[in-house]
Parts: sequence; structure tokens; C-alpha cells
Amino acid sequence: MSDQQNVTEANDSKRILVVDDVAEMRQMLSLTLQRHGYTVYTAGSGAEALNVIQQEGIPDLAILDIVMPGMDGFALAAELSRIGDIPIIFLSVLTDTNIKVEGLTNYAEDYITKPFVASELLARVRRVLRRTAPGSIVDLELVIDEHLRINVARQYVVVGNEQIVLTPIESRLLHILYNHRGRVLSPSFLLAEIWDLDHEGKLESLWVHIRRLRRKIEPNPDNPRYIITVREQGYYFSESKT
Repeated sequence: MSDQQNVTEANDSKRILVVDDVAEMRQMLSLTLQRHGYTVYTAGSGAEALNVIQQEGIPDLAILDIVMPGMDGFALAAELSRIGDIPIIFLSVLTDTNIKVEGLTNYAEDYITKPFVASELLARVRRVLRRTAPGSIVDLELVIDEHLRINVARQYVVVGNEQIVLTPIESRLLHILYNHRGRVLSPSFLLAEIWDLDHEGKLESLWVHIRRLRRKIEPNPDNPRYIITVREQGYYFSESKT
């Protein structure tokens, strides 16, 4: 067996999320990593990256651009840290020392500047993955407060000390509300986001799933702490501990 085959087999189970707003860069990185046996998911924005994780689960490594419209790389890294202990490599045109220091101090395992050599990138990817191999991975749950923890990838919540399984629709609903926490989301928005084109949701279905989700996560479903109704406007997720 060749050395390349050995590398491919060793990397086959490693999942890497690449986030860059430049399509050509995403394609190049994806092809380079796939040729070396990695499973690669790509996203063109921070919001899209969070959706990819919701659909595909927690990656073994995230490679993030910093300068992106909307949610930049640092903001995305902060969101990823709330989801789990996801190793991060920043890949950016920014060469300012202060930015590198901030990235490495607060978020990332490594920082690579563009343009880069593919062999260097691959070497750094291998080094980070070795250092963060299974055994060093910690809790992947989002801790809301002392009462509630959420695992968006594995579709369950922990209420007190009890783990409760969510249905796929309940999980999507909770994920969307959490990602937009503090913002009132209209029923029409939630229906469009939760149900796919082949299974159109109805307002009555949304009400049913809201009630079921409240029964699973709320200390008192009749006086909800987390999923708050705003009359004639919609719902929002509150992290208030009051």
C-alpha cells in the first residue's frame, strides 16, 4: 500500500468544515482536502456554516476566513465555541500581528495567511487534528442555564439531570429560535424555515410543536421561561434566567 493510500485511509473519518465567502477558494480547499481523504463541507457565510452543522453534525475541524460579510470569522468562531469544542484554523489575508494574536488567543489552534502553500496547510491540519483527537473532545452541549442544556447536533436537551430526545422538527424549531435568540420570529418565517418544500407546514402544526417543545424544556409550560409568545407577532427564545 502506498504512502498516499495510508494517508487517505487515516484521514477518511475526519470531517472538515471550510467557511469562506469566495467560491473559488472554497472549491480549491475542498478539492485539496478531499484528495487527502478528508470529508469536507463548505459554507459561504457564518449563517450558512451554522446551518451546515445543524444538518451534518459537529465537524472535527473548522477552517474559517475572517473577513466575511455579515458574521465575520471571529463572530463565527465565538458561535462555534458555544456549540462545542471545535478546533479552528483561521485562513485569512489579514497579516496584522494584533489580529493574529487575538485569533490565536481567543479562538483558534492555528492561523495561516493567504496566499499559502497547500502542503503547509495540510501539515497544519494534520497537526491540529492529532492534538485534538478523540479523548480531548469535551461536552458539545449548549449550556443555557442551570436548568437547560441543548445539543443541536444530536437532537436532545438535558432538563435538570434528565436527557430528553427531540423529534427532528422540534430540534429544527429549537435550533432556529436559539440562533435568533432575542428576536421575535413570525409564524410564517418559522414555517418556511422548519418544513421543507415537499412537506408544507401549517400554522396549527407549528402551534402543536411549540406546545410539545415547551412541555419538554420549560419548568412551567404555562408560564414559559425560554420560548416566549409575543401576541400577534410570533415567538422568541429568551436566555433570561429570571
